[in-house]
This record gives sequence, structure tokens and C-alpha cells, in this order.
Amino acid sequence: MDGFDNQLKETLIRTYETIIERTMNKSKQFPLAYEESRDNLLAYLYAKETISESLVRALEEKGLSLFGYESHVLSRLSLLLQWMHVSPTLGSNITCRKAHQLLEERATIALGNARDGRCTRIMVTLDEQIVHEPEKMEELLRRGMDIARINCAYYTPAVWAKMIDCVRQAEERLRQHGHGEKRCRIYMDLPGPKIRVKRLVGEERPLKLAVKKTEAPLIGLFSIGKPPQVDDRRLAFVIEATAKEEIVLTVGDNLSFQDMRGRRRVLQVVETISPTCAKVMLKKTAYLQARTVFTHPCHRLFVRSVMPIPMKIPVQQGTSLKIYFKETHLDAAPADAVKMTTTLPKAFRNVRVGHRLYIDDGKIFAIIQQVTDEYVEAKVVSTGKKPRTLKEGAGLNLPDSLIHLNVSSLTDQDLSYLPFICQHADMIGLSFVHTPKDVAEIHRLLIEHGAPHLTVVAKIETRAALHNLARILLEGLKLPSFAVMIARGDLAIEVGFEHMSIVQQEILALCRAAHIPVIWATQVLESLAKKGMPARAEISDVSLGQTAQCIMLNKGTYILEAVEMLSHILEKEEAYEKRQQTIARYMSQQGMT
Repeated sequence: MDGFDNQLKETLIRTYETIIERTMNKSKQFPLAYEESRDNLLAYLYAKETISESLVRALEEKGLSLFGYESHVLSRLSLLLQWMHVSPTLGSNITCRKAHQLLEERATIALGNARDGRCTRIMVTLDEQIVHEPEKMEELLRRGMDIARINCAYYTPAVWAKMIDCVRQAEERLRQHGHGEKRCRIYMDLPGPKIRVKRLVGEERPLKLAVKKTEAPLIGLFSIGKPPQVDDRRLAFVIEATAKEEIVLTVGDNLSFQDMRGRRRVLQVVETISPTCAKVMLKKTAYLQARTVFTHPCHRLFVRSVMPIPMKIPVQQGTSLKIYFKETHLDAAPADAVKMTTTLPKAFRNVRVGHRLYIDDGKIFAIIQQVTDEYVEAKVVSTGKKPRTLKEGAGLNLPDSLIHLNVSSLTDQDLSYLPFICQHADMIGLSFVHTPKDVAEIHRLLIEHGAPHLTVVAKIETRAALHNLARILLEGLKLPSFAVMIARGDLAIEVGFEHMSIVQQEILALCRAAHIPVIWATQVLESLAKKGMPARAEISDVSLGQTAQCIMLNKGTYILEAVEMLSHILEKEEAYEKRQQTIARYMSQQGMT
């Protein structure tokens, strides 16, 4: 070899030996069963620090490449040294083939068997309505759903049980008709410490209660006096009224009124909650406001307030938002801003003036202007190209405020759900993981509940999780079954949308290095699932997601079409045939044959 080659060889030998030495020293701090994966992850981390850009370029000039070496770092470096006629010290016996085998074995344990023709599983988020559509559940399974996701931030254990029964009954019907024996896994997401708008108060304004001709009538709550809390997802509005006489509401009563346009409308009582509170039905669109008069069969009632459910308030650039820590302070506050409380007041302990606040997956962007003992005030900086609607239940993100220092990944609500999940689920999602201690704690609790076999899915959606990702993966290697979800919704807000592409690639690389399966989540084929037509960029996104072991789809009107398209894209043989056909059709070069 010439001088340049000798220099390249010596540089590569030093790099290889440094990586081995650092890996061996560090590995002693992380004793676990999967030592090969542990060592490869450590080697990859040290390789990123040690291998310089000039070394990469020098190797490429010789026709050698380090691309795609994450899963078998020392093996790849060893092969490069052998090409230079150097016999390297044995650092690892994980070859590319062995790494692939390890990852597939763990993916099968964590996510279940893949289908014939594709190795990437499809997860689908279930909606409550699915329990009334057994044929749709069968179609989801038939078209490609491998894992059914239940988001425990919504509904109740009773509804979750019905969803799971619906899955199992659909499986049985398909088996009876000869459509295979594959079992759909049940994945349940813990809500975690997600900050949401709890109660929202704005200036009183007329309310349009829209009833579409092609849809069912609206169901609302009508209460004489302060309305109670009623758990019914069908409710679209709540009316608080007053009356001069004592009134008892009964099923069948008609409450007639003239809306703001002078149209005659009727609310019909369909169910009583108490003598003075009832569920009512509205069949035609109406415009309501305070002081509207209702006529009861025997009395007159006067509207004190009318609100949509969930409460919605329009906001735009310059709108002032006040986030109160206590309900009592909210009720006593002056009407000088849009006011709200949240589900997690202690998350605001480290908030400072100038910190960023994102609402509703970043659709509303605000900056903290003032911090007091009673509230935090923020001013809306941007709502995109149009004004937005702020509503109860919307998520809040504070990427600058070190929330993990005050808020545990496991809430009291999460703990109360564990018995049900351990009894019914195959996989459990740990939301807002911050450190490896969170992974260790959930596994300890699963053991206590007699379910150590459940797959623990660490959802990576915070800055803290990114900085602790290697240690989270090492902790996950101690578990019988472990996977990672790239939860891109909250993560994009935490790191900034402009950095998301790099960050998600790095998460994939670290997980490949640890041979840990990945679930690619959030907004995959969202336009198709919700509107029936995919966006062009969504198809490219699926291609990148194909490097993960599972892709998650969210619910939508056209979810069957989304599952079917995703399954077709992921099927390797079909994808290969389509690729060759596309090349032949569109890429033939004129004048070159």
C-alpha cells in the first residue's frame, strides 16, 4: 500500500481499538442478559464520536462505506480492516445477518408475527364507534390490521372491554370462514402526564348549534340551575336556564323557543338526569344566546348561558390567554382574557417569562408574558394562516420548561388503569418517558400485577427522553419484551418541526444499534384516513416508516382504505414488482436504447 493507504489503515486501527476499549470499560456499568446488543449500542455511540468525517471520506474514495453499520458496528469495522490485510482483535461476533435475526426475533416477541409478504406490522387506533360496526372490525383485520390500539386517554374501561370483545369476536368469525388463525394484539396506551385544557371560559357570544341534514339530531344538556357533570360523548351543548317557578322536567316535554333569526325551534326532553336536568334533542339548526326565552308546557324559562361541548373559543394573533392553577381563581377572575385551567397545574412550576407554549399539536403558538401565584399569562404569537379555535381537551406543550422535573411519567390515573390493562392487553404504552427509571418502574408494577410478559413500549416524545435514549434502551434490554414508539406529534413540538427529520432518523439508528423494534407513529396517511385522499408527502413518509417494525394509523372515516393502502405499500414482493413496472413505464431514456 502507498503512504496514504498506510495512514488510512493506521487511523482505522486506532479508531477500532479505541471503540473496543471504551465499549468494554462502559459495558461493566450495564450488566444485563442481552450483552451483544448492549455492546453494539455502546460501540455505535463511541463510533459516532470517534469516526471523523475525513475518515469516512477517505474510506469512500477507496470504494468502502460505513453506511448502515449501526446494527453491527465492530463487525463492519473488522471487515474493513481485513480488506486492508489487518487481523483485528475480535470485538463482536454480531454480523449483519445476526443483527437482522436478533431484531426480527425481538419484534416477533414484542409485536407479534408479521404477515406473509411484509415484515412491518400495522397498528390501528380504535374508535368507540367500532363496537357498533362488527363488519368494519372484520374488514380491518382482513385488510391488514395486526395490532389494535386503545388510547386510555379516552373512554372508560367498560368501553375498552367492548372494543376488545369486538376484536376477538371478529377474529373468531374470520376463522370460521377460513380467513386464517393470526391473532390481533391489543395495545393500550397509558394517558401519562399529558397537559390538556380542562375548563375554558371566554366572553359570552351567540352560539350556532348546527344540525346537518345528513346526520342525526344534536343531543345536549338542559339544566335549571348549575348543570352537573354528565359523562356522555354524544353531548354537543349545555344550556343553563333559570325559572321563576319550580319546574320538573319529564321525558317527552317540548321546550319551544325563537332563535336569534326569529326561527321557531324545539328542544325535546329525551332523558332525565334529575327533576331539573335532562338530555334534550335538537332537530334543526338554531342560533342561541343568553336571555333566550324557552316555553315549557306550563312555564317560561330564561337562558343564563349556552356553551358548546367541548367549550370552544376563537383565538388569533395577539389574543391574551390566562392559565389559572385553581378553579376558584378562574371563577373569580375578571373577563379580560381567554381563561382556562389545565389537567396538570404543577407542570407550570418551572415556567418563566419568554418560554414557549404550544396548543393543539402546535396549531396555536404563544409566548409566556407573565407568571404569578395564581396564573400564567401568555400571548398568542401565531395561529398559522387563519384564526384557530381553542377547545377544552386540547393538548399543551411547554418545551422550554423542564416539566419532567416536577411530573412523573406515571400518574395516579395510569396506576388505576393497570389492573385492567394487565388482564386484557398484550402491550402497554408508557407515555412521556423521561429516564430509564420510568421503564424500570412500569416493569416492576407489571410484575406486581402478575403480567411481566407484557410488551413495554417506551413512547419517545420529550427532549428528556431523547437525551436519555441510550440508557432507556439499555434498560429496555433487561425486559422480556420491549419496543420504542416514535411519537412524532409531541416530539415535533419539543424539538421543533425543522429538526424532526434528523431526530427521527437518529432514534431509528439508535434502536437498530440496540436491536430493539420501533413503532412509527403519528399522522401516517392522515389525509387518506380522514379525507379519503392521501397527500403526496405521506407516501414518502410511509417509505421511511417501512424501516420500522410497525407503523401506526390513527382513526378516521376512511381508515379501511388507509389500512389497505398501507398494507399494499409494505408488501415487499408487490412493492418490488410495482417499482420495476414504474421504472419501465416512466424512466425509459429516449435515444439510449
